[in-house]
Amino acid sequence: MRRHLTVACATLTLLANGGLAAAQDTELPQIPQALKAGQACTASSGKQAPAVPWQLPYLGADRLWALATGEGVTVAVVDTGVDGSVLPVRPVGDGGTDCVGHGTVVASLIAAPPSGTAKVSGLAPGAKVLAVRGTDRSGAATAASIAGGLDGAVAAGARIICVATAVTEADPALRQAVDRAVAAGALIVAAAGRDLTTARDVPPGPYYPAAFPGVLAVTAIGPDGKAAAAPGVLAAPGNLVVGKGPGGGAAVGAGPAFAAAHVAAAAALIRSYRPETTAGDLARRLRDTAYAQGGVTVLDPLAAMTSVATADGAAAVRREPLMVTPAPDLAPARQGAWAVVAGVAAAVALLGAAAVVVPRGRRRRWRAGGE
Repeated sequence: MRRHLTVACATLTLLANGGLAAAQDTELPQIPQALKAGQACTASSGKQAPAVPWQLPYLGADRLWALATGEGVTVAVVDTGVDGSVLPVRPVGDGGTDCVGHGTVVASLIAAPPSGTAKVSGLAPGAKVLAVRGTDRSGAATAASIAGGLDGAVAAGARIICVATAVTEADPALRQAVDRAVAAGALIVAAAGRDLTTARDVPPGPYYPAAFPGVLAVTAIGPDGKAAAAPGVLAAPGNLVVGKGPGGGAAVGAGPAFAAAHVAAAAALIRSYRPETTAGDLARRLRDTAYAQGGVTVLDPLAAMTSVATADGAAAVRREPLMVTPAPDLAPARQGAWAVVAGVAAAVALLGAAAVVVPRGRRRRWRAGGE
């Protein structure tokens, strides 16, 4: 029986300075991936999300949490650090501080616990976060800094690692750090690109460690369900998502890093629900239960959690296609903001509000290889 859940998303406008703001009375800043030279640490927005962020109902959080919340699982976040005053984290070195705020938002999408009237929570709110710095204080990453972050996460016992930053050089030392983590039994989930605000200023890729063998590379979709075609790369909500930033104020994320957070959270849910799963099992479940849409395959956490391999290593997974209902046109007063940024093609596709209908009971065939 077909069952759908309609998600009403807040109208969002891309401002001329690249920031993102929620409509109505609540402006939410876009969290930067890195700070400019001499820029002060990112301040709290001092605001809270006016509604439950679209990514949670889109991913079916209500049904997932009936099965598991990630309890007993630790996810390492290799990024700018995580503000320990916002989330309960176990820091590695100085990973419990975050001048940029990027790692804090990523971690909140993974495991922020529900609190009071706050609308923001992580997809795996019962999971624990290991905060590992993979950049310098301003958010600049190198192959060496990411490699050090991977080694630190593995040494601290993390077996699900979210790498929310990326570089364009296929550095041998970074490749070796990836190989060490995989050999230790860790699943590495990595952003297959940079945030939207910086994507215009860097080469188109490939990006590392996402492009290395053995790493689960992730790209971002927005509330309209669209993403740039990326064959072989898993897609998840990452554009116009809302999480907790510095000081606990709500902030908007836009880019593959935030999509990687949701995939890492889904892996934590699977591991919590099925403790016996290995890193290879997690990667296969996440990839093979994803559904095709718009040139990418989109994360389906419920199918990844509940699909069971038969004796011959296969299981039937039926699913219905995603349906997207466009939002009404923006009011005339907002048309000027559209014109200001009309040339930013990658971002323009994300503008507007979306009423997303998330299919229930989506299924298709998958194979758990090596079982």
